[in-house]
Parts: sequence; structure tokens; C-alpha cells
Amino acid sequence: MHIIAISNQKGGCGKTTTAINLAAALASFGKKTLLVDLDPQAHASFGVGIRGDKLEQSMYNVLTAQEDKKKKFMEDVIVPIDPDFDLAPSHILLSTIEQEFTNKDESVSELYDALSSLSFPYDYVVIDCPPSLGFLTFNALRASKTVVVPIELSSFSLMGVDKLLSMIELIRVKLQHTPKVFALPVMVDMRTNLSKHMLEEIRQTFGEHILTSSVRQTIAIRESQARGISVVKHDRKSKGAIDYLMLCQELLNKIGGASQGELPSTEEPKSLIRDFVLEATEAKEVHLVGDFNGWQVSENSLLWRKEEGLWQKRVFLEPGKYRYKYIIDGRWVTDPVNEHLESNPYGGVDSVLEIQ
Repeated sequence: MHIIAISNQKGGCGKTTTAINLAAALASFGKKTLLVDLDPQAHASFGVGIRGDKLEQSMYNVLTAQEDKKKKFMEDVIVPIDPDFDLAPSHILLSTIEQEFTNKDESVSELYDALSSLSFPYDYVVIDCPPSLGFLTFNALRASKTVVVPIELSSFSLMGVDKLLSMIELIRVKLQHTPKVFALPVMVDMRTNLSKHMLEEIRQTFGEHILTSSVRQTIAIRESQARGISVVKHDRKSKGAIDYLMLCQELLNKIGGASQGELPSTEEPKSLIRDFVLEATEAKEVHLVGDFNGWQVSENSLLWRKEEGLWQKRVFLEPGKYRYKYIIDGRWVTDPVNEHLESNPYGGVDSVLEIQ
């Protein structure tokens, strides 16, 4: 599992746009990818159609202990977005986390530890960092093997980059961990002399660590943001999509195979990950209940509404036999795509799923 942090303390530099579209591009290449939204503003979550303020659990619950003194596992908060593309959403509560972890040395590895214990077999994790250099960004840099720094070609493009590089150096000294850092020119318009001048300044700062790929200013990227989807999904043939696909290919070439010091791959059998998909075009709310959640209807049992009337939920199941049903707007129904049914004590039937 290779972890890539997208970081720049300067706001408005295309950081979140890059995180979303790099993750989507990796998924489009068949790489199982998790997008981790560490920005309390939750723009990456919103950018893929998920409202963090509507969720009961988020990355805040993964990084902090709750009233029961237990943290949530990453698996508890992950939301499926598209094939091979999942999201660990953010929440505004992450903005309070700096105060909670003051003077706690072990807090710098909270995200690293959470990702280390993941049972889902991801190939890549892309982290959208907040536009600051506090606890959350430090955690992301500590966990990552590669750091991509999006830099817009403007007069203030390099402001703060030196502080980010200093933080990475501090991680190297204190934790003996050195991620590779690459600069990515974004919002590029090479028709202007200013863009050419700023690109040369970036080259002088990063040397050979500037990516040959760049991201142009395009209307397709803005349209995809308005729709809450990646530009790769919005229009794969657009200039913006092509730029991010080329960036993805360049990073894959640079990253290559697994390198020494990466988080170990957790090769759990893929049969443990079950995607429940239901077509219910007219439904307003769909729940999934069964033996795996005590047949309890709650926010956690809700399915996510996808396009064209499809509802989806991803569940991590240990080996065993499970009875389950869907609840569509209060109506209990069996799974129409599962022929395995068994009678229940109440005179009805349940769908049955067996995980080996």
C-alpha cells in the first residue's frame, strides 16, 4: 500500500482538486484507491458527492477516542464512491483535534497506525491535507511515502513551501522517515510571461523533483466540481482529465513497486469485503440490516444513493453465515439478486449470505 499526501499550506492552489482527481485516475487504472479527507472543511468529501456534516462517523472518530474510550476503525467510516474508489470522509470536528493532542508525542502517528491496521487491500491511499502545517498535516506526512505539492503559477505560489519542506525535514530527523517530495504545477497557462517566470522559480526550488506533468486551467474541472464528481468521470476526454491521467501515469512510473519502509500490504481475502447494491429508483431511503449489525436500523445501516437509482453499501464481514434484508422506505424486502433464501421464525424469509 503506497500512501500519497497532497499538501500545501497555501489555500486555493488546487490541492483538493488534485487529491480527488489523482485518486479517481488511480482507480480508473484499476488500482484500489482510498481518498482520505483530512481537511476539516471537507471539500474533498463534498467534491465526490458526500456531505460530511450528514455523517455520524468520519476521520475525526478514527483519530480520537469517543465516550466509550474507543476509536473507530477506518473500515467503520469508509464510503464507496466508484469502482476501486473509496472515501474516508472529513468533518468540521477535525478542526478541534489540534487542542486534543497537544503535548502528546504519540499523536503524530495516529493516521499511520490507523492505515497500518486497515483490513481492506488498497493499492494506494491519497490524503487531502488541510491548508495548514499543524497536527493533521504532520500525521499525513508521517504516514506518506510520497508528497505532491500543487503549486499554482502566480506571484505568491511559493509562499509557505519552505515551511512545508522544513516540516518534512523535521520528520526525517525525529522519526527517521523521509517521503519523496514532488512539485506539481497547476492552473497552468503558458501563454503568459508570469507563468513561464514562476515555472522557472519552481524549478530552481525543487530541481529534479518537479513533475513533468502539469494541470491546465479548464472549464471541465470546474464543471466536475459543480457536479460533485471527478473530472475523470465527468469527461475523460477533456484536457483536465487527460492532465490528471498523465500525472497518475508519471507518479506510477516514479513510485514503481513497493519500496523498503512502506506500510505492509494487508492481503485479506477479497471475499471479506461485500458490496451490497440495490436498484430502487423511486426510493427515498434504504437500509441494510442483518445478523452483522444486530438487525438495527440506524444512520450506520443507510445505503448511499448512487446514480440512476442505485443504492450501495460496503460491509466488512468475517467468515460466517449471515441473514439480512433491505428496508426500502419502511418496507422490508429480500435481496432481489440473491437467490439464497431461508425461512425465519416470523413466517417470512430472509436473504442468506455465506462468507468462506
